[in-house]
Amino acid sequence: MIVALHRRISISDAFKFAWPTLRKRFGLFAAILLTIVGAWAVLEIVVIGGQRFGIALWLAMHLAFLSFVAGVELGLLQVCLALYDEKEPRFRDTFKQLAAGPRFLAGQAIYLLLSTLGLLLFVVPGAYFSARYALFGFCMADGDGGIMCSFQRSADLSAGVTIHLFLILLALLVLNVLGASLLGLGLFITFPLSTLFLAAVYRQLECG
Repeated sequence: MIVALHRRISISDAFKFAWPTLRKRFGLFAAILLTIVGAWAVLEIVVIGGQRFGIALWLAMHLAFLSFVAGVELGLLQVCLALYDEKEPRFRDTFKQLAAGPRFLAGQAIYLLLSTLGLLLFVVPGAYFSARYALFGFCMADGDGGIMCSFQRSADLSAGVTIHLFLILLALLVLNVLGASLLGLGLFITFPLSTLFLAAVYRQLECG
């Protein structure tokens, strides 16, 4: 059981890690995001070209795309954690978790369902679930491969700092919305910056 009394989140420390790291390794993150964009382009080409095959191809291709992107996202989380640990991850390391993509996709679906149901019931439960389980992806990327274990680990880490964590998530959401409003190009900065920031938060809570 993790004791939450001495755990804290330092926003300044997280930013001091995230921003310089993004500036130094921007090429790496741009390549990862361009990979996702490229996968989306392939999806559109195949779906449009294969319309005669009907809904079956549409479903199969979208499922394959989502699983691939989930695997890349999980690899991205590992890359951010490795950078925080002062390692030197490479672009190819992003694809080491592709096999775990379907599992991470299922976790994302569960997280979205919990957050949405919480918001439909009352705003407070939705905010609580969003913050309580927000770090499950980092837990999965850091070695807790099972979905339920990752959710439980996230709940343990966020105990005592749930409100603080929710406010951070809200601020990062606004940041990414602003990034998306700039023809989507701003996401090449705001998305990796947010992920690096959360990686630092995860490590702080883990060590706290």
